[in-house]
Amino acid sequence: MDTSRVYLILKASGTPGAQRAAPPSPPPDACRCPRSHRWALKLSCAGLLLLLLTLIGMSVLVRVLIQKPSIGKCRECIQENITNPTESPAKLSCTKGWLPHRDKCIHFSQESNIWKEGLADCAMKGATLLLIQDQEELRFVKDSANVKGSAFWIGLNHTWPDKNWRWINGSTLSSDVLQITGEAKKDSCTSISKDRVVSEDCASDNMWICQKEPTLIPETLCPDS
Repeated sequence: MDTSRVYLILKASGTPGAQRAAPPSPPPDACRCPRSHRWALKLSCAGLLLLLLTLIGMSVLVRVLIQKPSIGKCRECIQENITNPTESPAKLSCTKGWLPHRDKCIHFSQESNIWKEGLADCAMKGATLLLIQDQEELRFVKDSANVKGSAFWIGLNHTWPDKNWRWINGSTLSSDVLQITGEAKKDSCTSISKDRVVSEDCASDNMWICQKEPTLIPETLCPDS
């Protein structure tokens, strides 16, 4: 073998780059953080997380403490309304077309018919023909009838064989409430107008007055929170 060729081969095999590539060296501005710095960063993150959870817990606690007295007052208010319902401030609520008066809602019909048909119409409305309680209510009805300008059946008729004027709830008419003009017969019912209360044949045509209980709406159930 030629001596010069052997020399070239040995020279090429001895070159450092021919054996293996050297690993790339890190750039001169690369940062290598010490282990102590990394631990400090982790502890800082954990502290911030703990602080956030503490703030959330305190806000929930404050909200509970604020609402607790309001809930207590509301319970006391509800209990007081149950114990003393007459002392609770409330107002009457009647549906459209019904007049609120004391402890009832009153409706004047727009059509006319016999007394029994008026009784049935009130029943369909969840009501009864009007039962007048006293002189004050009588005046209220007469004043309202004066505006309507007609005669209206009420829940009072002449019963036989006892020959008494009775309300439809079975109670007997008291002379202190109203005085009826006209002859009382077997089939007599009572109508009321702006100036009088009359005994009429129950088969006559009149409008009628219904009554029903109102809805009681408390003005304030609980104090504002």
